Amino acid sequence: MPRWNLRFHWIWIGTLALMLTILLSVTAYGSLARVPAGVRVASWPIGGLSWSELERHLAAKTSALLEQKVRLAVPGGGSAERTLRQLGLEINGQELLAQLQPVREGPPYRRAAARWRLRGAALALTPALSADKLRAALSEAFPQVYARKPTDAKRLIDANDAIRYEPEARVERVDEAQLLSRLQTALPDWGAVAAAPESAGGSRRQEPAAIRLDVPMRTQEPAITEQALRAQGIIRKIGEFTTVSPPPPSAAVSIEGRMHNVRSTAASLQDVLLKPGEVFDYAPFIERTEKRFGFKEAPVIVNGKLVPGIGGGICQVSSTLYNAVLRAGLAVVERRNHSLPVSYVPLGQDATFATGHINFKFRNSTNHYLLIRTSSDERSVTVKLFGQTPLDITYEIESKTLETLAPPVKYVLNPTLPSGKQEIVMQGKPGYVVETFRYKKQNGVVISQEKVSRDTYHAQPTVVASGGGSGILDRTAPTPGESPAPLIEDGVRGPTFR
Repeated sequence: MPRWNLRFHWIWIGTLALMLTILLSVTAYGSLARVPAGVRVASWPIGGLSWSELERHLAAKTSALLEQKVRLAVPGGGSAERTLRQLGLEINGQELLAQLQPVREGPPYRRAAARWRLRGAALALTPALSADKLRAALSEAFPQVYARKPTDAKRLIDANDAIRYEPEARVERVDEAQLLSRLQTALPDWGAVAAAPESAGGSRRQEPAAIRLDVPMRTQEPAITEQALRAQGIIRKIGEFTTVSPPPPSAAVSIEGRMHNVRSTAASLQDVLLKPGEVFDYAPFIERTEKRFGFKEAPVIVNGKLVPGIGGGICQVSSTLYNAVLRAGLAVVERRNHSLPVSYVPLGQDATFATGHINFKFRNSTNHYLLIRTSSDERSVTVKLFGQTPLDITYEIESKTLETLAPPVKYVLNPTLPSGKQEIVMQGKPGYVVETFRYKKQNGVVISQEKVSRDTYHAQPTVVASGGGSGILDRTAPTPGESPAPLIEDGVRGPTFR
């Protein structure tokens, strides 16, 4: 064999041997069942531990840390001792093992590369504290502290309409967020946590001293403070009006349903608060009243006639509120009179309501908040308005009847009456045209006036029955195919037939 061929042969054999040596070395290095050298978790050195040793030590340290006791002291609330586990500490050992996964799985050459990269690395194992579990543990440990509740300030108005305030009460509550942060900071380093529950001689290790923490507190303010209430500027009564329900037409007729409707609606208006410039809308309060209390049967006005229905009386409340609004000098946004006169307020000073058609609205036209207070009994309802207006300004309301409208006569045929004979079935009532004025006074002297409204109340016809075929039939009912929806005033539904 030529010398150069022999030389090449030995070079090839040497190279092959070297590659085989390197391959075996890489395989051996990658197959080591230990944590790479120099690896640590905080101050806990884990490099060189076998996988089983690591898992055993990790479980022991995790258990020891979770059972570490913490003594908590609450100022004025005593103290309590709980483990970190009870306080919501959570440790995910998989977080550490996942970082070592590339060293434990895969082809040897990849494990070898991962092992080389991890030499001397600092791995993470971060204990976490559950805010919900911490809160539950604290409320169980310090029930007297968690029972403390702040009390809102109150605005009280006495029987003489004088306003006073009951101040709020603040309480000291556990500052859970700050305590969680303190607990996190107080956790011992992984290197300081005992790695095994027993000492080398078999006796139990001495239990570590409890971590001592003063529980941080914070002042919890109530939702409503006296300062906030006073800042609303409600200093006195600025308007008031009372109406009395009409008596029943006879002893056999009950007004219980009407008074239920009146009192329920008035209750829905109690303590309504309006900001400066805010508009009061009566319609939502009618809906709220029906949902909360329900309306009962009482007479309502349907297309200008008084008939049985549901909700009769709600307009007594709106009319009472309207009169208080007028006398407080507030701006009326929307209001309409009843189609028929009502007995509980003067002509021109009523405010009717018909769902979807007629509403009552007014604006708090003062520079301060406005508070509505109501009261009612078996016959009457009172509305008082509290706020702030100039003391020297008052208002006077006057309504003037401009015209009295004679009731028309309607004839109906009654075949049972003798020919030429007539009798009155229903006596009519006159209608009116009325104008209402509001006079603004300063120290009792009129300084301005405004016409508030011009209202027409329809006359109710006198119905006369005529016999013998000589009468004129009442044709006021709609013809077939024409059924306009009835306009229901002073109620929500009607008439009712059973």
